[in-house]
Amino acid sequence: MPHLLVVGAGPGISTATARRLGAEGHAVGLVARREGPLAELGAALRRDGVRAEWVTAEAGDPASLTAAVDALSAALGPVDVLLYNVSVGRQVAVPELTPEDLLADLAAGAVGLQTAVRAVLPGMRERGSGTVLVTGGGSADRPVTSMATLGVQKAALRALVEVQARALAAEGIHVATATVRGFVGEDRQIHPDRVAALYADLVAETAGRPEQWRTVVDLTP
Repeated sequence: MPHLLVVGAGPGISTATARRLGAEGHAVGLVARREGPLAELGAALRRDGVRAEWVTAEAGDPASLTAAVDALSAALGPVDVLLYNVSVGRQVAVPELTPEDLLADLAAGAVGLQTAVRAVLPGMRERGSGTVLVTGGGSADRPVTSMATLGVQKAALRALVEVQARALAAEGIHVATATVRGFVGEDRQIHPDRVAALYADLVAETAGRPEQWRTVVDLTP
């Protein structure tokens, strides 16, 4: 059974993607900071017949995140699809932004992707295939002044995805990011199911030739 690992599990994109790929036969591993909502999502997936396990971890803490990935890989098998869906929406303007807060937000919002990729890489390399999906955002191009770290996170994330994609394609590992240019929600600009459908397409795309893989995909209202 293929294994989808979601880092940054919660309502919206990650839930929609877990349900979409779970319905297609993936076991689902979930990682997030808070136990309560994480357990609720895991239980809901199980009620739908999806094999699901979950572990709490801090995305910005390499030791914590690596341990969570290792635990879920032991429970569900090596990761076939990694979804990194972490953003830190800190409400802070530039004059009040401390270097410590900027570093913390970058650690969770961008650097954690590298932690997660390193943790799943051995299994993907052994099989010669894997998909890494990353939720980006339009703030990478148009930063929001009231959330001074968000655009920095998303710009760094996109650059990291492009580097990873070039470095890992020869090993059969497809790395791609969706630049979500709008508010996501069932009654907002972009429905979560649209993002999940794109992610399912990118997973299917991995079976094709690497030269046809997409890396940065815009998703607009």
